[in-house]
Amino acid sequence: MKIIKSIIISFLFIPVLVFAQNQVVLPNAGLTPESSFYFFDKLGEALQEFFTFNPEGKARLQITFAAERIAEIKIILETKGVSAKGLEVAQSRLQANIARAAGIVEDEKSKGKDVSRLAKELDDELEKPKSALADSFKAEKRVLEAKEHELKAKIREARRAGDTAQVEALVKELGEIKAQKELLELKEEEQEEALEQEEEKIEREMDKKEDAEKAIKEAEEEKQEVLDEAAEDGVSVPTEAFEKFDRLLAQAKELFSKENYVGAKQLAKQAEDALEKVEDAIDDLDEAKEEEEELKEEQEERMKEGGEKEAERLEKERERAEEAARRAEEKLREAGND
Repeated sequence: MKIIKSIIISFLFIPVLVFAQNQVVLPNAGLTPESSFYFFDKLGEALQEFFTFNPEGKARLQITFAAERIAEIKIILETKGVSAKGLEVAQSRLQANIARAAGIVEDEKSKGKDVSRLAKELDDELEKPKSALADSFKAEKRVLEAKEHELKAKIREARRAGDTAQVEALVKELGEIKAQKELLELKEEEQEEALEQEEEKIEREMDKKEDAEKAIKEAEEEKQEVLDEAAEDGVSVPTEAFEKFDRLLAQAKELFSKENYVGAKQLAKQAEDALEKVEDAIDDLDEAKEEEEELKEEQEERMKEGGEKEAERLEKERERAEEAARRAEEKLREAGND
C-alpha cells in the first residue's frame, strides 16, 4: 500500500516541479506512447488534474503536460523515427493539451473575468517547448539528410564496382529515406498548423499590444531561421527574395507605432507566411545543386573509366540539372515579388 501511495505522489508532483523550477527546457519524457505502460502516464496526469482545483492551475497544468508531450515527440523521433506509431499519439495529445488550456481561458473570460494576464503567461510558458519541438523536427531532418548523402555515396561506389544488385538495394533504401523525409515534413506541417490554431485562441485573450509585439518578433525570428538554414545548406539567398517580407513587416511596425495593434499583428503574420515561398525555393535550389554536383562527380568517374557513352548520357543529365538549378535560383529571386 505504501508503494502505491508513493507512486501516486510521484505522479502528482514530479512533472510540476521539473517545469516550475525551469531546470530544463523540457521535462523528462518518462514513458512514451511507444511503451505498453504508457497508461500509467495518463493515469498520473488524470490524478494531477483531479487534485488541481482552480481554473488557472488547470490551465497551467495543460501547458506542463504539453511540454511533456513535446519531450515524448523528441524521444520518439530520436529513437524510433518518424514512422513510429507512438508519434501520432503524442502529437494528438499535445494538440489536446493546448486545446484544453485555451478552452479554460475562454471559459473564464465568458464568466466576465480578465484573462489577459493568464493568457500572456500561458503563451510565454509554451514558447520554449515549442522551440524545442521545432528543433526536434529539424534534428531528425538532418539525420535523414545525412543518411541520404551516405547512401548516395555508396550507390556511386557500387556502380563503379559494377555491383548491380547492391545498387538496386541501395536505391530502394534511398527511396525509403526520401519517403521518411516527406512524411516528416508532412507531420511537422500538420503539427504546426494544429498548434497555431489552438494557440491563437489563447493569444486572442492577450493584451493587444503584447500580442502584436509577439507576432512581429516571431516574424523576425522566422526570417533569421530561414537564413541560418540556407547557410547550413550552402545556399546564398538574394536580398530581393525577402522583398515582400520586409515590406509587410515594415508596414506592421508602422501600424504598431500608431497603436493599431490588430493591424500590426495581421501584417506581421502575413510577412511570416510570405517566407514559405522563400523556404520552398531554397529547398528546390539546394536539391538541384546537389543533383548537379552528384552528376558532375559521376560523369568525371565515367570519363576516367573510359565509359564515353555513359559520360555523354551523364553530361545531358547534368545540363538538365544545371537548368533546374537556374530555374530554382530565379524562383528564389522572385519569391519576394508576389
